[in-house]
Amino acid sequence: MPYLAFHSTVTSTMVVGLDTEIKKRVKGNKQWMISRCFVFDGALSHETILNGSVGILFADPGSEIGEILTKEAGPTGLSANPSWAPELIATCFEIQTANPEQYPEILNRSFPFNRLAPVQKIQDNERLIYVIRKLIENPEESTNIEELALEIGMSESWLQHEFKNAVGLPLRAFRKWFRIKTAVIAIKEGSNLADAALGAGFYDQAHFTNAFREIFGISPSVVFQKGESIRWYIQNEEIEKMLRLP
Repeated sequence: MPYLAFHSTVTSTMVVGLDTEIKKRVKGNKQWMISRCFVFDGALSHETILNGSVGILFADPGSEIGEILTKEAGPTGLSANPSWAPELIATCFEIQTANPEQYPEILNRSFPFNRLAPVQKIQDNERLIYVIRKLIENPEESTNIEELALEIGMSESWLQHEFKNAVGLPLRAFRKWFRIKTAVIAIKEGSNLADAALGAGFYDQAHFTNAFREIFGISPSVVFQKGESIRWYIQNEEIEKMLRLP
């Protein structure tokens, strides 16, 4: 994956170059930034040139690690070479030679994973928990925001305001992220692109491909082609904490 076209990842993200530096350019800028590690906000539109092996972390919306990365990205939505970059690079190298069963233990002792704490602002709101659970557990459903608001007895404007305030991004973007994530998990488990797209709530494979390219800057057919060496670790721990009712 040498080049990622202009895209916005929806949620905060970190990328590290394991073999060499990464080039990144924000939309509207002429100059390329060069660094071994970048942390950026999900709203940032940018393009990237990658060389060699890379490690990429996408934080689930509303998670503690997402808040850590957003703060690190700063007011401009982009920062380079955080103080903990060397530790994460070392972690990625360790994962390269480890078995998938070892990934959780390796990550849990690496910064910023080892400083995670439960997210309280969502745990304390049962109506938001209901909406989040429905969006995550039923990605194929096309319930609109007005219908969701009626189900919890609140106005559409209240739901959109409270959702963004608690989770950090609009409800539609949250649903888009988890539909993409659901499809990726299905592909990882053996589904083809078309079946994964339909099961995650996309109209068809083309709809999924367009949404995937908007977030990652590359087509899923390129990412998931046979022979592409990708080590996946997908975890829902923070979301599970948020959904755990008393």
